[in-house]
Amino acid sequence: MKLIYCNTCKDIIRLYKTTSTCQCGDSGGHYQADGLNAIIYGNCKPLGFTNTTFTHALDDQPDYGKGSEFTAFVIPANCPTVDHVDSEDYESISGYTYYNIDDELMDQVDLDIMKDKKKKIKNVFKDEK
Repeated sequence: MKLIYCNTCKDIIRLYKTTSTCQCGDSGGHYQADGLNAIIYGNCKPLGFTNTTFTHALDDQPDYGKGSEFTAFVIPANCPTVDHVDSEDYESISGYTYYNIDDELMDQVDLDIMKDKKKKIKNVFKDEK
C-alpha cells in the first residue's frame, strides 16, 4: 500500500486510483490503472506498508498491551513504481471504476518486481570493479 506524507501540513494520505490530496492541498497523487505504479506531486514523501505484515497485524490485534507491529517504510526518492511530478504537470483523476484485486497476488507481484530491480540496480555507494 502506498501513502504520501505532506511536508507542509504533516498529513498522511492513502493513494487510490482517483486523486487524493492532503488537508492543505499542497500534495496529492493516485495509483495508475495497473494498481501498482503511482504518480504523486507536491511537497511530499512517498511511504509504503508491506501489505502482508499490515494485514497480519490487523488480524492479530491484541486486546491489551503493545500493539501488533507491521513493516512501514519511506519509499526511495528514485523508485520505479512512484513518479514524483511537478504540481503543474499533474493531471487529476476522478470517476475511476474500482475492481477488487487479490492482495496476496499483488504482494507477490511487488516482491517479484523488487527482486528483478535489485538485480539490475547498481549500488552507487559500493566500489564495484
